Amino acid sequence: MLIRWVNHASFVLETGNVKLICDPWLEGTAFNDGWRLVSPTKFAYGDFADVTHIWFSHEHPDHFSPSNLRSIPEEFRRRITVLFHRTKDKRVIKVCAAMGFATREMNPEEWMDVDGVRLICGLNGQIDSWLGIDAEGTKILNMNDCVYDTSRELRNISNLMGPIEVLLTQFSYANWIGNRDESERHQKAAEDKRKEMRKQVQMFRPTWVIPFASFVWFSHEENFYINKAVNRISSIFRYCAKDLDVKPVVLYPGDVWEVGEPHDSDMALSAYEADYDRVLNGEPEDHAETVSDAKLLEAATQFSAKLKQRNNRFLLRIMPSTTAYLTDKDQTAVLTCNGLRLLPGQPKQADIHLGSDSLAYCLRYGWGGDTLHVNGRYQVPTGGNAGRFFQIFRIAGINTADEPLTFPLALTRGLQRLARPLTRRLAG
Repeated sequence: MLIRWVNHASFVLETGNVKLICDPWLEGTAFNDGWRLVSPTKFAYGDFADVTHIWFSHEHPDHFSPSNLRSIPEEFRRRITVLFHRTKDKRVIKVCAAMGFATREMNPEEWMDVDGVRLICGLNGQIDSWLGIDAEGTKILNMNDCVYDTSRELRNISNLMGPIEVLLTQFSYANWIGNRDESERHQKAAEDKRKEMRKQVQMFRPTWVIPFASFVWFSHEENFYINKAVNRISSIFRYCAKDLDVKPVVLYPGDVWEVGEPHDSDMALSAYEADYDRVLNGEPEDHAETVSDAKLLEAATQFSAKLKQRNNRFLLRIMPSTTAYLTDKDQTAVLTCNGLRLLPGQPKQADIHLGSDSLAYCLRYGWGGDTLHVNGRYQVPTGGNAGRFFQIFRIAGINTADEPLTFPLALTRGLQRLARPLTRRLAG
């Protein structure tokens, strides 16, 4: 059984007649020009000729990239089956089917057979999932971006999987971690990812760990500072080997590992370090664009109309307004679920500082608020409340999953937030 490394969170598992690629993102930016790949991808679209299956963990564009999928030759798409966990909206399945892929939905926490390979997936949060693979007597667990608050949740995965030989897990943070001057928060975010890795290794007790899903850099002028505290793969390699007492395997794009065999990661580590130095000691590649008042107001009108069409209007009316300072226009934006007002100058108090391009993206796309949180292209001023800003866009986010904001849903979400600290204490 072979693991052929693609990039970031993507690899091809080759066993028997199955060639399964996970989360292929080969090129381009992600999260509204917020991320780029640290290293160039060697896997080409022509290499999909032999791929039999694609599995997607979730819809984030560094895992599910429609533009990359459309670049796969159509004749190859017809021979590939897309695997994705069962969802109410079936959006991923529909998009892939429209491109010509065969599709197959996975029932969470149920084993399924794929040409002699057993697969199982489980859900994490609103959209994420993990994948378990059982092939040739070896079990591989791909945790990608999944983060669980309690040991009980990890224990459930362990019980479903049984003994795990190989664990693939994220090794650095992947979202906004504080303002430019909050270096202690940045360091804590990096340390939290190491703690998460420790928790997983202690629970699953794998023989091998492949650190992955973090081979990206924050490439925009508005978020470039976030790179300063990232966990580099060389330090994570040492952390796994010395602190976690597990065998780390680091694979560079194009590398192939025969699962279970000794592996020398030195060349991959050197190549990654050179790439880190190149991108992180350079300049941002992506820059802000200013969006006109007319386009912002048009986007806000359409945003409001969609909210009113999908959700309880009383709940929309009582949602607090939010004030944002548009840094590229020296302008104040006051947003409610019913519309947008634009005023000249900086407000006395804003919830958030961001560029007009980011506000426009949040208004135009249901996933825009989530994208902004991940790409980190914003700052929170003293006394600000970014949560109030994101709360409005969270409604659009749940709508993308075919869920309307109703009184029962609002009550359920509120109770879940209240119960979360107690759940962590009881089950942690």
